[in-house]
Amino acid sequence: MFKFQKLSNYGSGTPAVARTVLQAKPIIDMFNCSEEQRTALMEKLFDLQRHLLKCVECRDSLSAEIEAELAAYVIPQPVERARGAYSLPGVGDLQSKGDTFLQSAKLAIAATGNMIEPFYGKGFGHKYHQFDTWAKTQFDAGDPFIDSITRAIPFVKKIVQMRNAVDHPGSEPGAPLVYANFDLEQVDGAPVLMMPRWSLAGEQLRPMLDDFDQIIEGIISLGEQLLVHLFEKFRIAAMLVIAEIPAAQRSPDRPIRLTVTVAGHVPAASD
Repeated sequence: MFKFQKLSNYGSGTPAVARTVLQAKPIIDMFNCSEEQRTALMEKLFDLQRHLLKCVECRDSLSAEIEAELAAYVIPQPVERARGAYSLPGVGDLQSKGDTFLQSAKLAIAATGNMIEPFYGKGFGHKYHQFDTWAKTQFDAGDPFIDSITRAIPFVKKIVQMRNAVDHPGSEPGAPLVYANFDLEQVDGAPVLMMPRWSLAGEQLRPMLDDFDQIIEGIISLGEQLLVHLFEKFRIAAMLVIAEIPAAQRSPDRPIRLTVTVAGHVPAASD
């Protein structure tokens, strides 16, 4: 008996799906490694995809609520603002939405840090400083693998620090994590509706939705970089390379960005 079950609300048109498991499978098939190692790496990528999709779900939920609030809101007249009593739109349970997003983002990062485990016997999760130290002893100086890990550290550190500020608000540097719902501010003498924002204590508030988008893209890109470096270490033939499909040629239904090709060949979405 075959059983079919829906496991996600997101399909291959979602970058968090297309650019993780779907993109990785044909690339991993070109690794010179055991089937057990291929399977183990795919499991890491399924973990990455699962946590990323929770981030996407949080992002889409926040976006939908913001749009609904904006559609029904009219900025109060000057006389109302002068009285100091007027209504504002609001996203319900904004803090929980942000906290949940950060937890999934931290887990997604940990999945990228564990992608090397099937090949090197160890993973580093979200501890990219340790990952960096290990890479510098494992690979020759100037290896692009080292450079990618080193450059990822500030990005990873920021997300982990924000999540830790949720878990340990009394002791973590930069804690607590500060949330600000919709608000009216004067900009050049005119009232401007500010979108929901957040930051670590002492930092300037940033729009949450923009941060969500940047974090999701950043984690997807980090997973791609590590996959490429692993491919370069374990590819079955030196003539095979990873190439980027031009953005204009990516299918909206399956926006895969990377593909295996022969050196010198320009890939297309149909390759």
